Amino acid sequence: MAKQNLSIGSSANDGTGDSLRDGAIKLNSVIDEIYTALGNDTNLLVNVGTPLSGQVLKWNGSQFAEGHFDSLSADLDTGGFDITSSNNVDVTIKPNGSGDIKFWTGGTGSALTYIDGADGKLKWSNHFDDVSSLPDASNHHGMFAHAHSEGHGYFAHGGAWVQIIDTTSSIGEIADVDMTVGGGPSDGQVLKWSAVNSNWYPDNDESGGGGGGGTTQNLFEGINADSGSTTASAATDVLTIAGGTNISTSIAGDTVTIDMTGALGAPDQNLFSVIGSDSGSKTAGTATTTINIIGGTGVSTAISGENLTVTNDSPNVDQNIFATVTGDSGTTTSNSTTGSLAVSGGSGVTTTVTANTVSIAAELFLASGQSLSENQSFITNVSGEIEAVASAAVGFEIIGSTSGGYGFSNNGWSGSGNPTIYVYRGFTYRFNNTTMSAHPFALRQTSGGSAVTAGVTGSQEGVQYWTVPMTLAAGTTYVYQCTIHSGMVGNLVVV
Repeated sequence: MAKQNLSIGSSANDGTGDSLRDGAIKLNSVIDEIYTALGNDTNLLVNVGTPLSGQVLKWNGSQFAEGHFDSLSADLDTGGFDITSSNNVDVTIKPNGSGDIKFWTGGTGSALTYIDGADGKLKWSNHFDDVSSLPDASNHHGMFAHAHSEGHGYFAHGGAWVQIIDTTSSIGEIADVDMTVGGGPSDGQVLKWSAVNSNWYPDNDESGGGGGGGTTQNLFEGINADSGSTTASAATDVLTIAGGTNISTSIAGDTVTIDMTGALGAPDQNLFSVIGSDSGSKTAGTATTTINIIGGTGVSTAISGENLTVTNDSPNVDQNIFATVTGDSGTTTSNSTTGSLAVSGGSGVTTTVTANTVSIAAELFLASGQSLSENQSFITNVSGEIEAVASAAVGFEIIGSTSGGYGFSNNGWSGSGNPTIYVYRGFTYRFNNTTMSAHPFALRQTSGGSAVTAGVTGSQEGVQYWTVPMTLAAGTTYVYQCTIHSGMVGNLVVV
């Protein structure tokens, strides 16, 4: 219903205003419209009460009242935005009871990674068909994965996927073991070390130096002492451990015991044998030899009790603040103690320094010719740039053909064959006509009629905006139509 005002006349009691009945009729019409729009024709269903900052109107079962937005009634689409927190607080996702937190692979995939609500453990399926299917090792350094056809685990290191040896692995899978020598191992062979090839290889037990075959093998090959040495020449050689001056030896089972039988040596023993330095060394000649620790240029030494203190008498207080700084492009190295590092903003980025704080701020990357005004909304174009529009914005991508008609996609809608499009008063609609000059997209009052001009900007052969006027009545029907093919026409209904 259009707005109705009471006529109060030109002056008091001049008889030119609405009569009491006419005024009452107008008041009743207004009251009926309010109770229809905000209630059920009998009771008002909106109770604002005393709202707090950040609250919304929400249905409580009997009416719309103020309250916090604390639940969803449909899927939440972030539209490319982040879920963030302020003041360094945590972002908590807390399912009820034993519910899981699931991370899906795409909109129609499956939850390969999830936090099990029953035990709180992070669980995931991280397997690939084979090693060639693993992602780039350089970009995923430190990642662990399972290659199904190989039956092994791998981790990314040094730009390559490295196999993890497990209980099902063969010893030949170790890098320094070559099991292909001689056509592979034979029964009874052992692994021997090849200094030339730097690997272990299978070979006969008898072929190495130090003894022949048979079930009884040498227990030692060569033994060295402080004076003299011996080498086993047969599998039955015996090594005798004999005591020297004031030393006795005994064997019980598998244990050799060496005892000192003479008197202990002098209690005053050398505290060091040889002391080395950057220049020169000293060998203790007697139990009373003294070593002096003397400071060099800019260094002093002192002993107090059992503590030795070394002091830098000329500390270099003014040090480089940084050595090398590397950026996404280029590097710089400080070449003096007074070197300065400048932090400059790039495209869409500004930097400021206040006291000890460097602030880096990113600016909005607006499309060419765009500027910001109060109360505008944002919508992105195919180049990733931001376009500013006057109101809440809805964007459609338009395709079409003479036989199939226009088709629309994006923003929860996918339709073809000249579908009916419902638009809201006060909203801005962005029509991106990808057919361009093949099927110019015109907004008309009727099929073949006059153009809609109020709130329309842009190009019929590219991006065209329409801000729906608030003055249009609900149910107003316009059309969209190809200026070349009149059969490509569909309705635009104002709601």
